[in-house]
Amino acid sequence: MTEDTEQAPVTASRQSGRAGELAWPRVTRRGIQIALGLVWTVDGLLQFQPAMFTRRFATQVIAPAAAGQPVFVSGPVNEAARIILHQPAVMDLGFGLIQVALGVGIMYPRTARWALRASVAWALAVWYLGEGLGGLFGGGASLLTGAPGAAVLYAVLALTVAPRQGEDAEAQRPARWAAVAWAVLWLGGAVLQVVPGSDTNASISMSLAMNASGAPAWFAALDNRLSALVPYTGVSIVADLVVLQAFAGFAALTARRRTRLAAVTVGIGLALAYWVAGQGIGQFWSGISTDPNAGPLIVLLGVSVLGSVPRRQPGSDMRPELVAPAMTHDLHGLHGRRRTLQGKP
Repeated sequence: MTEDTEQAPVTASRQSGRAGELAWPRVTRRGIQIALGLVWTVDGLLQFQPAMFTRRFATQVIAPAAAGQPVFVSGPVNEAARIILHQPAVMDLGFGLIQVALGVGIMYPRTARWALRASVAWALAVWYLGEGLGGLFGGGASLLTGAPGAAVLYAVLALTVAPRQGEDAEAQRPARWAAVAWAVLWLGGAVLQVVPGSDTNASISMSLAMNASGAPAWFAALDNRLSALVPYTGVSIVADLVVLQAFAGFAALTARRRTRLAAVTVGIGLALAYWVAGQGIGQFWSGISTDPNAGPLIVLLGVSVLGSVPRRQPGSDMRPELVAPAMTHDLHGLHGRRRTLQGKP
């Protein structure tokens, strides 16, 4: 009984440490790397669809990204489309092989560091020349329809899970600034939602209806139904989305576990809803889909945020130099009580 009492502070300390570690989900950089590598591999395989080896790669995948964009965006995008038109099959084969190589390289531990660096450069090039900077300068862009573009999210994710030196638990988790990237994404989405072209219920209803165009009957029926449920006048739905997106962004910056969890949960829910309702699940049925669109990447970023460690966790305000004396005092007190019970002075 006495020994159990004496060991109690040590046991409690260890349990407290374990509890602190379990306060945040055990999401590791390696786990996100593997997920990211799988998505890159899928993207590469999508490049091998028969239609992608034809002129459609240039005219229906690349060129549309220039529509309605300023010259500094449309010029390079149109030039990229013209270059691909010279040898669409060869260019498409090259694109596919590069992306498969990036995916496999990220999943293989020995090459992950270099593959992640290469994926950032490739993703940014695709974001500019293939996605027209996600349509951010073309008007009407919103998170609902896939802004800011899937490619830039690949780059952000690669940076948040780049390998770090050290064997401690924090070094194995996604970077702390993943929460900042998440906040920028959702707060930026709230701003985009009030920009002309996306700031009315009618614009949302139209986006949903356009998403049904060319989709299979079962999916088109879903989107048309959702479009009909949106009031065609006013801004009620816009206001709701702005509030939810702002909450997902602001609340993720807090160190409080429950608040951050709520923010990420709301963001992931919105991302999945947007992926289905506004992004057509990547339109994989079109034959010219090149990626799953932004939804799944946003979900993966949210998981990274949950796995990262806040800069200051609740209950961690006590300075380390004060902890050791306090524990020493408690141990001395227990030791004195033990000696008293044994009849020793």
